[in-house]
Amino acid sequence: MKNTRMKLLALSIFGLWLIAGTSVEGFSFVSASHRSAINCSSIDYTPCTCEENRVVCDKVLIKNVKAAFSKHPAHDLAGLRFTLSPTETESIPDDFLSKTRISGDLVMLCVNNKRLKVSPKAFQLSALTITRVFIDGCDFGQQTNFSYMSGFRNMMALVIKNSTNFKSFKGLPSQSAFTYLYITHSRGFEALNQDAVALPALKVFYLNFNQLNDVTTTKIFKALAASSMNSLTEIRLDNNKLTKIPEMISSLNQLEQIDLGFNEITVVSKNSLPLNNTVKGLTLSLQRNPIKTIELGAFGGSVGSGAHVKLEDIQLTRLDSKIFRPLLERMEIRAKKVLGKTPLLFIGNNPIECDCHLAWLVRDNRNLLKHIEGGKCNDSTELLDLKAADFIRCK
Repeated sequence: MKNTRMKLLALSIFGLWLIAGTSVEGFSFVSASHRSAINCSSIDYTPCTCEENRVVCDKVLIKNVKAAFSKHPAHDLAGLRFTLSPTETESIPDDFLSKTRISGDLVMLCVNNKRLKVSPKAFQLSALTITRVFIDGCDFGQQTNFSYMSGFRNMMALVIKNSTNFKSFKGLPSQSAFTYLYITHSRGFEALNQDAVALPALKVFYLNFNQLNDVTTTKIFKALAASSMNSLTEIRLDNNKLTKIPEMISSLNQLEQIDLGFNEITVVSKNSLPLNNTVKGLTLSLQRNPIKTIELGAFGGSVGSGAHVKLEDIQLTRLDSKIFRPLLERMEIRAKKVLGKTPLLFIGNNPIECDCHLAWLVRDNRNLLKHIEGGKCNDSTELLDLKAADFIRCK
């Protein structure tokens, strides 16, 4: 139990670190296609600089960056970090880096939500060697699509943060390498063209901290997840303004993790979650939602067979046996199969009514109590401190 809690704490800390601040970096991926690159410190890229074997162009005009690279013969770089100048008026042109090829990360940053516009052939020489793209703080109002990425056959991850005015995701690579898509702390999805983009290999999809409502979430899902029904394994939609679980979620049968915490969801309806997901089960978070109703069968399928189910601070007052007994029993089965790992139901900060309705748990199935974390009665008594004898007269 202690080891499991420590691992969950570590994952939570990692998640907070992942989404905090304005940095777009800090994501750990491993790419088999990464190429060796020359030491950029041996070349003069003025007015850009060399840092940790990647070129950094901080608020340098686009024309000056292009001029700097045009002076050098063909070579590879481990990465490029380019911050748009606040006075920039041009778009990133075709063959931006001349004969230089990026063999690793492409990082594009904007100051004060500067408009970013990239020509379709800006990075064509690096199409097979760019492995990750990070974009932070940019206005996509003039970027009608992502066609400049369409040939990025070995790009495995795209991270977009603190950006606005999304028009279309057309052009994102459909190749099997592209498995991670993170769009966080961003706004302006209302005018999004929801024509579906083919992303058949997408596994991890983050849309957290975007203030998304039900309508905009549906738009984004139709555009980016419609072709990934059989590949998506993890989704984060926490810290938005959802009032219900998105309809498409129930069709994602390979889903192993979903975070819907810190939204405005009031009802968890039957069949709103995947029913036939993988043998790993579904790890679920619905914490900090004003949930008023949990329908019978809402936690069907493999909910409870994953690492945890988080229902903290959802105004839960009762643990209905028809809803929670099957879930806890699946946790008991998983614990016996996966030795040393105890799946948990987190229900902290909920005023549970500890009357006869709990007899099924405290008196008749006391072995299931070990799968409950943070449970307290509305008088602050720990559920674990309740005695079976206290329910002896309950029917």
